[in-house]
Amino acid sequence: MQLEAAATVREPRVLFAPPADRGGTLTVHPAFAELFARVGLQHPASFLDLPGEVVSGHADRHVVRVAVPGAPRAFYLKRQHVVGWREKLRNWRAGFGWASRCAREAALLEELTAAGLPAPSWAAFGTHGRQAFLLVEEVADAVDLRRLLGTNALSQPQRSALARRIGGAVAAVHAAGFETPDLTAKHVLVNPRTFELTFLDWPSAGRGVTDAARADALGALHASVSPELASPTDRLRVLAAYRAQGRAPENLLARALGAAARHATRRSVRDQLQPGARPQRLVWLAGEAVCAVPEIAAVWPTPAIRSPFYGSGPTGALKVRMAGRDAVLARGRESAPLGRLRAWVRATPWRSEGVTIGRVLFHLERYGVPAPRLMGFGQRLTGLVSAEWFALYDAPPGVPLRKWRRTASSSARRAALASVLACLDALHAAGCVLTDPKNAFAFDNGRVSVADPRAVRIVRQVGAATRRRDARAAARLLGAE
Repeated sequence: MQLEAAATVREPRVLFAPPADRGGTLTVHPAFAELFARVGLQHPASFLDLPGEVVSGHADRHVVRVAVPGAPRAFYLKRQHVVGWREKLRNWRAGFGWASRCAREAALLEELTAAGLPAPSWAAFGTHGRQAFLLVEEVADAVDLRRLLGTNALSQPQRSALARRIGGAVAAVHAAGFETPDLTAKHVLVNPRTFELTFLDWPSAGRGVTDAARADALGALHASVSPELASPTDRLRVLAAYRAQGRAPENLLARALGAAARHATRRSVRDQLQPGARPQRLVWLAGEAVCAVPEIAAVWPTPAIRSPFYGSGPTGALKVRMAGRDAVLARGRESAPLGRLRAWVRATPWRSEGVTIGRVLFHLERYGVPAPRLMGFGQRLTGLVSAEWFALYDAPPGVPLRKWRRTASSSARRAALASVLACLDALHAAGCVLTDPKNAFAFDNGRVSVADPRAVRIVRQVGAATRRRDARAAARLLGAE
């Protein structure tokens, strides 16, 4: 099957035609009201439809970098796919009213800015149906802490000064009565020239700081900076500056290290510690129906929702060509009454197999596990309990291991076992386990890689028993047990 497209880069088009559905709620910051009115951004659906690249994603929300004509800087659009009653109840109990996380974060950003604390400026927020959004202005001339520490641009005196600046800034936020539950390195922006700081991501923050919360925040920051990026001395300078500027709990060092050990087990923190990981970006072309990496989005067929990704035709895994590359197109239809009901009750997005495949491949790439590169994925609901989905990814190199073993000698299979176990170790280190060992791997001139992302599952923790189980399965596959 051929899916070739012209290799011309097509930037996302910014269209501000009035949406068909003008319902919902919208609050615009006075500083941006004239700009948004001039370009026709006057309804919640218009903001939610702003095109751009996804720079951060979760199961229930994602962040898109967008441009608005006439604005001096870009914006970051936080989209919540579903706002449920549990979230609103949690925010009401925290004193923010019966509101979404986006509205809660906007209120906190307003308070932080008024207090002169290091936070970005919100531009607009609102709701549309069960969705919510928050638009935040990009911070000029700033990079995240990991990127700055990873360069050779800072002298040791500058690193020391930056450490003291960070400790003092965190102390000032806590002294003003604000929590910082998401204080990790990727949420700390630094101006490389002035060391001016901006702390990002406030939707879970609250008012009122306990000693436990103080130590927990400092521990999260410590855990999310790899040992190669900051010396023990500079880490102690952060704590010393914190203690000098604000109220510090007893045994601050011990409590912060204890919190760091807990945070080190979190997947979101482990993700930040991956060395040499390339930025991973996505472009949403038709809501949840089509999401692709930028180079594939630039050549995606028009209209975006079309055959063979959706519509009539065979399901399963098909070999195709996309943008000059051999690819696998996995597509299917699902009827998931219990899953959809569970998602509705919990007020969380439902995830089809296609979205799960995309998530697995992105995760493997982040951790450097040899596996096919993701091209795109999507899902669209076709009924109360039914949906269609697809996932598009590079064809794995070589041949499936289950086929290679049929003609390989016993000595070759024993030699290949070492490569399989090395790939398996990388999977386990990435927090993944095997669900279908027979289809999990491909063999190509002595190199082993993940062949089918559906044969792998992301888990919270990989125990010793699971490691042994997967290793035995790999050995049985090659007849080397």
